[in-house]
Amino acid sequence: MRAILLFVILINWLPVMLTGQQQQMYTQFMYNKLSLNPAFAGNDPHTCLTLLYRDQWNGFPGAPKAQLATLNLPRIGSKIGLGFNFERQSIGISEKITYELAYAYKFFFGDGTLSMGMNVSGRNFTQDFTDPRLFAIQDIFMDPSIPQTIQSRNLLNAGFGVYFNTNNYFIGASLPRMIRNDLDFDTNTFLSTEARHLMVMGGGSFLVNDGLRLTPQVLMRAAENSPFTFDINMSATFDEKYMAGLTYRTGGAGNDIGESLDIIFSFQISERIMLGFAHDITLSKLRTIDNGSLEMILSYCFIPRRIKTVIVNPRYF
Repeated sequence: MRAILLFVILINWLPVMLTGQQQQMYTQFMYNKLSLNPAFAGNDPHTCLTLLYRDQWNGFPGAPKAQLATLNLPRIGSKIGLGFNFERQSIGISEKITYELAYAYKFFFGDGTLSMGMNVSGRNFTQDFTDPRLFAIQDIFMDPSIPQTIQSRNLLNAGFGVYFNTNNYFIGASLPRMIRNDLDFDTNTFLSTEARHLMVMGGGSFLVNDGLRLTPQVLMRAAENSPFTFDINMSATFDEKYMAGLTYRTGGAGNDIGESLDIIFSFQISERIMLGFAHDITLSKLRTIDNGSLEMILSYCFIPRRIKTVIVNPRYF
């Protein structure tokens, strides 16, 4: 009940005025919670390193690309979690690099754990107007409004999140960026700002038989001046090693049936290594000029070899 109350307070704390979606979208969000919610820090029993690469709208010139590295540390004592995120995003001539520290504190309620977390991040925004891909109807050097330089800007921000989980289900909400920083490279203007995003996620895991487990999950996104979107995922896990899933993502333009239909496969290669792949099949009108989106994730947990893992009551969240 306390967890639900916290979520309600967080959602109603959002400003009424809703400036464009800037938070990177990842199809394999279920393996990438630390970059979305700082309260997830410390939820892995061992130090885990996750690497992710995303090529969005493959084949579309200047399309978004993202690279992400997260490091989730085991709890300090039993209640404190720490994590680190490094993310690079690029689209066209623009690049954004984010460095982030996440901190979480844990409360225990029966068989569940409530985590409250915050993050502090530094971001570098760059626009390269010397990029040879730039095109203009007239000579680009004749346009005084286009600077023939590389512009850069550094900003600080902070976020907040809550996350509640048991062995078999989870729910969480976060505001990864709470400060509406000025993004304009011209310090005399204030037209572009960082938009606040609300992320809400949840899911459960259900054992069908000894070799099959079903896991429905959802990720909902709300951003200032952007449409509300969500990902609905259903995954099946076989022998606790192989996972296949299907995700429907809302979005697109007026008459589109959605943004994409996403196929996910992952393999637990060993108790330390997990490898995952995702392919987004575009449903919007962009499907006529792109080849969908590709995503790959690799996770490695530093489990000491002297530890013999015996799973009595496995956790999935």
